Amino acid sequence: MTDLKSKFLEVYSVLKSELLHDSAFEFTDDSRQWVDRMLDYNVPGGKLNRGLSVIDSYKLLKEGKELTDDEVFLACALGWCIEWLQAYFLVLDDIMDSSHTRRGQPCWFRKRRYASL
Repeated sequence: MTDLKSKFLEVYSVLKSELLHDSAFEFTDDSRQWVDRMLDYNVPGGKLNRGLSVIDSYKLLKEGKELTDDEVFLACALGWCIEWLQAYFLVLDDIMDSSHTRRGQPCWFRKRRYASL
């Protein structure tokens, strides 16, 4: 695979879109916009090492065999589960510590413009 990180980010967009349009959730327009912004603000902004390492680990388990497109997608999806869980932990940590910034920008819970959505 030529650019693992680009593929990983493409899968993020697919997963986010599927989540936002899943009929199991009864999103209002405002709540869908809030979740959309919250995910983009908190999840893909880091180095993505945890998620990318899931794909690398899967490649090692395949012992040099080329991954199929489906395997790449599923490994990326699992990697995003790790990244989303880590983002959740970071948001909670920021709240517990009353932090002001994360990755050079205001912590999500301090973003007043999102509080009303």
